[in-house]
Amino acid sequence: MKYLITICFLMVLLIPTFGDACSVYKLTKDGKTIVGNNEDWTSPNGQFWFEKGTADTYGVMYMGFLNKFAQGAINEAGLMFDGFWEPYLEVKNTEGKLDIPIGDAIKKVMQTMKSVEEVKAYLSTIKLTILENGQLVFVDQSGTYLIIEGDEMFIGDEAEKTFSNFYYSQTRSLDEVDLPYYQKGRSFINTTEIKPSLDYCSQAMSNFSQSSIASTQYTTVYDLNDLKIRVYLFHDYSNFVELDLKEELEKGDRQTMIAELFPEESAGYQHYVKYNNPEQPTLLLEERIGDQKITEQELLSIGFDVIINDLGYEWLNHIKHKKGAIKVFRYGLKLMPSNASLYDSLAEAYYENKEWDNALENYKKSLALDPKNNNAKEMISKIDELQKGKNED
Repeated sequence: MKYLITICFLMVLLIPTFGDACSVYKLTKDGKTIVGNNEDWTSPNGQFWFEKGTADTYGVMYMGFLNKFAQGAINEAGLMFDGFWEPYLEVKNTEGKLDIPIGDAIKKVMQTMKSVEEVKAYLSTIKLTILENGQLVFVDQSGTYLIIEGDEMFIGDEAEKTFSNFYYSQTRSLDEVDLPYYQKGRSFINTTEIKPSLDYCSQAMSNFSQSSIASTQYTTVYDLNDLKIRVYLFHDYSNFVELDLKEELEKGDRQTMIAELFPEESAGYQHYVKYNNPEQPTLLLEERIGDQKITEQELLSIGFDVIINDLGYEWLNHIKHKKGAIKVFRYGLKLMPSNASLYDSLAEAYYENKEWDNALENYKKSLALDPKNNNAKEMISKIDELQKGKNED
């Protein structure tokens, strides 16, 4: 059963070895604005894609994963954005608003706008129900920022501002934010002298980073005025590559895997290779769990089924390796043998690999555990028809 992971995903943590989050820190001083972003998730398959501007549009550098849903972006006018998963917050203000996919709306923003005031005016016309579990943050060259929490939009211009997986509208004091990586980052910036440089912001982001199963896969630090971008891989702040946005856009539309910008001997690149091994696609998860005695209910509580589904569908839909996906879902079911969703996912992988009998068996198991699984009912009927037709031939 598919999980749509579109904005940086955060799970409730009950076991310390699992975790996930994203962080942004922006600083403005002496007419310069620097913004750092940590993208934390289980997959190291991060990529950049570049879209050259036209006479009527700005060129944009997007960043995200293999599904090419932008997790963040910067345009040549010096406007950047990032998205965050957040706890559920109902979006009520939808009447009379345009029903436009959020990806399309963000693309229009990044191609045509340079100030957060423009962004606010435009996104105020869009139905933002997708942000019931998320928020967007935009920062422009002046250092002015915009926070969008579905119904709420806030503009501010403090010299320093931090953002992560919490709502400012629901938070009385930043000291109360129960995110250890966030408080570690805040401690650094509260005890050091602000310096409007890529070096200083990089140090700050190293303090906001994580090294759990949902590690900081990549860090981007932007100089919004000079349009320089520093990139770090897999929470390793001893090595970086630096990009000039204008020069990169001049090379034309293209995409590149972030790990492949780094030396093959680097820890981040080696992690990337290890993760993408089709013979052992669950090796990193197995190493992380180790000998821990974790019950199925505990795994469910920390969202382990979501991690398995995300990994399995990455193999199935984006890496295009069906047998790798089957191995992932089977591993998940070894640990969570009562999970209807994982049986449904395994059945889909078998179906895509044209293993009809295995697909049918697992759809039936999913349906037995979840009698309301209409997808399983439909697929069982579909496979029965396929097998009936095959027998008649």
